[in-house]
Amino acid sequence: MAALSKKNFRLWGYGKVFVLFAGCLLFSVSGRLNGGIYFEQHILSAVSDHYYLTCFLLPVLLLSCFSFLEDDGENVILRFQSYHSYFYRKWLGTGGIVLLLIAVQNAAVLLSGMGLSGGNGWELPEGAADAELFFVLRQYFSTPVQAFAAFSACQFFGGWMIIGFCMWIGHFGGRKWSVRVILALYILSVLWMKIPAVRSLPLTGFNHLLILHHNLGTHHRFAVTGITLLLFTIIITVTVRFRWRGRISLPRPRISGITACYLRELAARQKLLALCAVVLVITLYKAGAGFRLQSGQEWVYSLFAGHGTGCFRVFPFLEMLIVNGAPLYLLAAFLEWTASGQSYFISVRAESRRKLLSGILWAGTGFLAAYALLWFAAGLFGIFFFGYADGITAWKMLLYAVIMKFLDTMGQYLAMMCVYAVSRQVTIGFLVPAVGNLLCVVPRQWVSYLPFGLSGLTRIAELNSGAGFPAAAALGTEAVVIMLTLGWLLTFGSKKILV
Repeated sequence: MAALSKKNFRLWGYGKVFVLFAGCLLFSVSGRLNGGIYFEQHILSAVSDHYYLTCFLLPVLLLSCFSFLEDDGENVILRFQSYHSYFYRKWLGTGGIVLLLIAVQNAAVLLSGMGLSGGNGWELPEGAADAELFFVLRQYFSTPVQAFAAFSACQFFGGWMIIGFCMWIGHFGGRKWSVRVILALYILSVLWMKIPAVRSLPLTGFNHLLILHHNLGTHHRFAVTGITLLLFTIIITVTVRFRWRGRISLPRPRISGITACYLRELAARQKLLALCAVVLVITLYKAGAGFRLQSGQEWVYSLFAGHGTGCFRVFPFLEMLIVNGAPLYLLAAFLEWTASGQSYFISVRAESRRKLLSGILWAGTGFLAAYALLWFAAGLFGIFFFGYADGITAWKMLLYAVIMKFLDTMGQYLAMMCVYAVSRQVTIGFLVPAVGNLLCVVPRQWVSYLPFGLSGLTRIAELNSGAGFPAAAALGTEAVVIMLTLGWLLTFGSKKILV
């Protein structure tokens, strides 16, 4: 075991120790600049800073895991007589690395507090940044030094458990799956601090193992973490002992045939960059004009406002044309490419015209779904970085707006294909949904019920004091339009659109 531990230390390298020391010292000194606190309070504040722990210590720890993620050769494992004995001793030996990291961290914290006066009490100056945290901790610990020791012990144990999990997933999933799973759990840890909705879920991330106060102050949070650790320990014990030859193997969905060809055409770099540019420009424009927004609902409403009916406003009108017209123009060019490039060879390979049409429809649906996801990311941008994460209402509103955006553009795409099937002119097919969007300026009541541009939140009654279309009715209208146009295309369109 001693030789195995020395090998792990050698593979790990000691450069991370100096990086951790410098980073921890920098974070600790910046926290000391607030002033007015005692030495004991300062060291507790430094080791409980969840931004330092999540954005610095946790990445250093996860990077350390990759140094000995993979198993040793069979000749090394055979010395331990069984794989589970090898795994447990290797995991036990990594505790020395975690202990060294925590010791270096605490040394940097203690060094940063030199010169401060002593005072092992909970009273903080008025307006101190850690007042809320200290109020919670004083309910569990008698002094800041006791809390400091508990935080250090939690970080050691949690770090050791994280390394064990990474070793386990590395054995059963390989390096590729390890990167995916570890990155996903790290993102979960970051989102847990930012999104109230995520904090309400009974999930355990790396942050709960490493940051003690993330398990305090809320009902059942500590129990959820404890149960997760217990289940994790049982799973490791059983699988390492009885299923150690197994591997994680999920079936890979493979898209082949004409649909794959069409998806590659739509996923060309120029087309994706064009969509990203549209979303980025509109988002930055809304962010620059929305400095007075006070909530997440206001941000989502501003981003997906669109253009109302019965009026004309220049900038919202141009925004609607760009947002709805950009993907339709790219799909029109794609439709012309597919129709003009048909041949008897392609038709025979696709086996039937209906399958050929289905490939076009599936490719266009994936393209519009990617466009909707870009808008979802734009909504998250405002909610996270502008500090508008104010409850579940904004998230429901964002989800509804993105679904409506997808259904709206999908309905217009299918309408364009229907017109093209009848007229055999891509330009006419593109102009029909474009004109449908232009009709919003007509000062008539019936314009409010048109399906074109209905994803604009200014046309939803619940968000505009009852003026407009009910949210459920708008969703149903778009769904009906999609079903009708899709049904017509699959029944009659394949005979007309492909010649």
